[in-house]
Amino acid sequence: MADNPNKKGDSFQDADLLIFEGVDKHSSKSVHSLLRRLLAEALNIEEQLIQLEHPVDLSRGDFALTNALTNAKVEQTNPRELALKYAQVIENDEGLKNIIEKTEVAGPGFLNIFLRKDFLCKYVLKASRDQNFAENDLFSGKSILFEYAHPNPFKAFHIGHLRNIILGESLIRLLENLGATVKRVNYQGDVGMHIAKNLWALRKVNEKDFPEGTDERVKLLGKTYVEGATAFTESEQAKAEITEINKLIYSKEDPSINKLWETGKKWSLDKFAEIYERLYSTFERQYMESETLPYIDTLIDKALDEGILKRSQGAIVFAGEKFGLDTRVFLNSEGLPTYEGKELGLAELKNKDYGIVDLHIHNVAVEQISFFNVTFKVKELLFEKYYAKRQYHNAYAFVGLVSGKMASRTGKVILAEDVLNEAKDLIANIVKERVELPENEQESIAEIVSVGAVKYAFLNLSPKTYLAFDMSTSISFEGNSGPYLQYTIARANKILSAAADFKEQTVESLAEKLTNLEEVALIRIIYRFEEVLVDSALNLSPNTLCSFLYEMAQRFNQFYKLSPILKEQDND
Repeated sequence: MADNPNKKGDSFQDADLLIFEGVDKHSSKSVHSLLRRLLAEALNIEEQLIQLEHPVDLSRGDFALTNALTNAKVEQTNPRELALKYAQVIENDEGLKNIIEKTEVAGPGFLNIFLRKDFLCKYVLKASRDQNFAENDLFSGKSILFEYAHPNPFKAFHIGHLRNIILGESLIRLLENLGATVKRVNYQGDVGMHIAKNLWALRKVNEKDFPEGTDERVKLLGKTYVEGATAFTESEQAKAEITEINKLIYSKEDPSINKLWETGKKWSLDKFAEIYERLYSTFERQYMESETLPYIDTLIDKALDEGILKRSQGAIVFAGEKFGLDTRVFLNSEGLPTYEGKELGLAELKNKDYGIVDLHIHNVAVEQISFFNVTFKVKELLFEKYYAKRQYHNAYAFVGLVSGKMASRTGKVILAEDVLNEAKDLIANIVKERVELPENEQESIAEIVSVGAVKYAFLNLSPKTYLAFDMSTSISFEGNSGPYLQYTIARANKILSAAADFKEQTVESLAEKLTNLEEVALIRIIYRFEEVLVDSALNLSPNTLCSFLYEMAQRFNQFYKLSPILKEQDND
């Protein structure tokens, strides 16, 4: 499997992209970045060479400095002695005294660093007073065009699209938190053989029998798609008829086909809009493949003239061998554009709509790596100033059935709405058992909790990992789940409401009162929030944030469990 050509390493932040030029990835507002800068100055080490990590065990400190292990040979000493030397310098540095309580040398040369309680309290108070305290400006002034979702009209919005849109929305918000201006766009296939197969069967249905509601309409489209796809493989006559319909879709020469196409497309988009609303996703622009068609012939001719594409056996192709890439067809032997050809038309549309942006991110499954390797290269050659070092394919892993890869053709597909609705029904039953509320409030709570449960289940796993969705685990109010985090937030808010009239404490007084081990453990993780947000964004890994939130929730609930004064104020 070929790698994305823009990648030099395993993560987004290692990619060879212009957006990272002039960006110091370690200059965030986090405690981690602050400590790096101060240590670099005190120890006379280049900041980018400072090696800091978080010990797994809090008893070993908040940070571990490992430079002594790597620098000892250069300093002509052993690592442990160098770590002791670093500790002495830190102890006498005025700037670090305000942050560091103590250091301990451990093992062969680790220097464990313990932060001051009053310093930690300062950060917690800052977080409580400023909702935007965790925002960063690493990508301030940078523009990103983020393409995601990609459900196709006339086909089902399935669980694969659900992973795409949930992952994409999360990544957009993480990138916006770094200061980037992110434009949300969608790209959908409203032309092609899948449409022709559907229209072949749909035209047999009397227009008077068309259903009214969006649910019934998309069910009809699902049935007609399966019927058309099956006929295409089993009947030569049907195959010929469907092939002809496909040509008519492109040429728009048949008014009846055009009308049916517009009708079915609207049905699909209406249903998609309902799902987007449930998932809290919006798009600035929804591109359709049909929009790309007017631009393709001119672009293909230009690419031929410049030697980027060539003719081969009646088709027009990109011969990728000299670039270490696959050969792929852009215009087939019938003169119709392939997905690759349409990608050029889409690029021209984006150029007209947005001009030069710092980065184009395509959130598309891993199976399309070869496709993007080739189309990225062709766009780079054809529109250098728009796309050279400005493209990134965020390839995520599949979602599938126990019986194998999802296939709409056979009807064996997990619908996104089925997942959301089942989660909502199960959560509604739990809510009904636990509290007495008006029915409309129960439904509202069930919707919010269930959507959060599904989103968290999709985000909690690395995007690079195959996702087997487990409903029972996802809706559980215990363990690593969305409802567990939501319940923790509700519990914390209840405590804050009860403490609304308490006199606000100074940093010094709070630090003096931090004697409970659970309190200290909780405050020693809250300060990492900024750091985790930056790491999650730069690695395009929401699962990093999920792991942090779960750990923080666990520590809060342990703190709550062992705090009798708080328990007296809460009867849950």
